[in-house]
Amino acid sequence: MKHPNVIGQKVATAVLLLLAPLLASALYAQAPPAPIPVPSGANQWPGYGGGNANTNYSDLTQINRSNVGALKQAWVFHYGAGMVPAGDQGIDYRFEVTPLLVGGIMYISTPSSPARPDLKASITALRPETGEVLWKYESPLNIHGRGIAYWGGDASNNPRVIFATDKGMIAAVDVTTGKLAKGFGRDGWIDAYVGVVSERVGETRRDVFTVPNPVTIWNNKFFTTSRPGELGPPGPRGDIRAWDVRTGRMVWDFHVIPWPGEAGHEGYVGDSWRDLTGANVWSTATLDEASGTLYATTGDANAPITVMGPELYASSLLAIDAKTGKLKWYHQITHHDQWDWDSPTPSVLADVNWQGKTIPAIMVTGKHSLFFLFNRLTGEPINGFTERPTPQPPDPWSTLPKTQPFPDAPGPLARVQMTRDEIPDLFPGMKDACQKVWDDNHTVSEPLYYVRGGPTTYATITYNGGVGGPNWGGGSFNPDTRLYVINVQNRAAFNPPNPNPAAEGGGGGHPATDDRPPPPPRADAGQPRALRQPRPPGSFSFTNKDGAVASCAAPPYGELVAVNVDTHAIAWRAPLGHAENLGAKGVDLGTQNIGGNIATKGGLVFIGATNDRRFRAFDAQTGKKLWETELEASGAATPITYMGKDGKQYVVIAAGGGTAVGTKQMSDTLVAYRLP
Repeated sequence: MKHPNVIGQKVATAVLLLLAPLLASALYAQAPPAPIPVPSGANQWPGYGGGNANTNYSDLTQINRSNVGALKQAWVFHYGAGMVPAGDQGIDYRFEVTPLLVGGIMYISTPSSPARPDLKASITALRPETGEVLWKYESPLNIHGRGIAYWGGDASNNPRVIFATDKGMIAAVDVTTGKLAKGFGRDGWIDAYVGVVSERVGETRRDVFTVPNPVTIWNNKFFTTSRPGELGPPGPRGDIRAWDVRTGRMVWDFHVIPWPGEAGHEGYVGDSWRDLTGANVWSTATLDEASGTLYATTGDANAPITVMGPELYASSLLAIDAKTGKLKWYHQITHHDQWDWDSPTPSVLADVNWQGKTIPAIMVTGKHSLFFLFNRLTGEPINGFTERPTPQPPDPWSTLPKTQPFPDAPGPLARVQMTRDEIPDLFPGMKDACQKVWDDNHTVSEPLYYVRGGPTTYATITYNGGVGGPNWGGGSFNPDTRLYVINVQNRAAFNPPNPNPAAEGGGGGHPATDDRPPPPPRADAGQPRALRQPRPPGSFSFTNKDGAVASCAAPPYGELVAVNVDTHAIAWRAPLGHAENLGAKGVDLGTQNIGGNIATKGGLVFIGATNDRRFRAFDAQTGKKLWETELEASGAATPITYMGKDGKQYVVIAAGGGTAVGTKQMSDTLVAYRLP
């Protein structure tokens, strides 16, 4: 087989020729009439996550516990898509950006919109005190994702904003001209799709491949993760790659599915490693600038169920030498991940106090809600890392691991089981009706790593679905309170009895060296894990006299959770969000949420995320809600805070709506708040 990079060069040439008219016209789109001053001054939010450590922390104190209740709207910016009341238009058009604040200028990306065919995606510079547009670069390709990255330039190159678009392209805009950066790639563009596809994949998956999160920048390199799509093999690989930020040339490529001759490849039988689209990094990478280490949390391998072994380096935390691309250490968070228990949350760096020592640490969690804490230099577990027995399927040929890794403390951040007694009694007759459903179906609340698909004469309740407990928003870390704070969902899936799952087929196959007869084939044996549906969920809800439908599952349905990183204990939990369909009963009952939070030295945690269109501030020490305001659409994004040139502290969030948690509308709103 030809080397993918050789094939990629040919593909890149063809794609760039195809896009040339669009790209050329973009070179001068919306260019300012004169050079823009190079930003100077404090870089208050220089990167996604507040910086490469992803702590989402600010040391500002003007807004604090005592006065946050007085916050008022300062300004609103609309990028032009307007309000779309019909609901989510899809992942490529969600406005989930975390702005950057560098040298007194705010930078954001905005997507195009199916509702406005004439609207182009953009990189826009704003005056952070007013929301006034300073300049705008309009892209010929849609910009989607959760943010952008800023490089400060060098003696020969002006500062740049790096961003990704659909069709796997990455571009750089010179912030002093508002035009595509000279010397970067070809006319300011590089093709990140090439080099991760084999000849048999070719161009078939370009439309689903992108770099969905901001790149990570260190010295003169930037590092990319990818969203290769979940259509299953053959498809693009989810490799982690380093590029020269000045020229756009690739520096190194780390194969998340190891190739022949690479460590970890022996876990893949035959050609099962080839063209797998998973083990990619859904979130933003984290970088320890002192040690030059890049940390990446990977998803499941998105492999057919016939793939054997632990599936390295899927569902893992990887520590990679940022200079060379060589693996330093890793821990697999879920072995042979059949549950989609990946880690979409960015890892966070912090120094923790443990056993009388200060330890450079990294913390990570995932959809399964387990919280892991490691020495970031050695990979040694700080809060324990015990392999515990997990449920096994009835299929005697199953190759699922007998154990999975569990931290010793704390317990799960989100709910993983419930009892019959925890059914709520929100309305007259509700608890009795829900308990009858439980009893009539002989319901069992199954633990983590329960394997679905076998015959059952009872109903099951499992947590949490494909969105998981925590998700891409990730957490914040406050060095004063010592608390890592993260938002989670508690979403129960009720599955009715299924005594004859013959249509689903048998279990997970067996090793090629096994001399037993083969298991009965699954109907979905060739499907990627994300497309397998063990059985449709049943109803586990109650309808009150007014027609409001309430879940029988245990509340709260969304929470904000704080973990003390020194004691490894959960410090507090707070319900997050209103279940608005339940009226007064739904206030602070918790709701679906996706997005991130920030912490401040003023003792606050700010978060949107919920599908009730609210933006809130909580007391960082206690979890008490101190402030709440309504947004035009839900703030499915991570806010930022900064000090303006007017001496006022601002808090800003993108209120774009949409997402996988069922918000009612989408908007084009970026909104700022400050004290009067």
